[in-house]
Amino acid sequence: MRVLWSLESSKKIQSIKEYLLAEWSEDEFNAFLIKLKKFERIVVQYPRLYPASVSEPSLRKAVISKHQSVIYEIDDDTIRVLTILDHRQNNKIL
Repeated sequence: MRVLWSLESSKKIQSIKEYLLAEWSEDEFNAFLIKLKKFERIVVQYPRLYPASVSEPSLRKAVISKHQSVIYEIDDDTIRVLTILDHRQNNKIL
């Protein structure tokens, strides 16, 4: 298994970085990056660990902290990260 980060998820990481650095601290951003790396290690080993969406069963939501969730799908031997939600910011929830 491998993890592919979509353009949307990369943009979200950048947006979260800007938000955390402006409103919180670099330590908070570094903690966020550590959580993303931990998610990546776990999801590669256990891709179906996180619950599937009721409305969109092909999508899964991993809550990586009380502030962030990762939305992804499994495609053969690839985990595609579609987006990241920061619950402190204004998001549309899937």
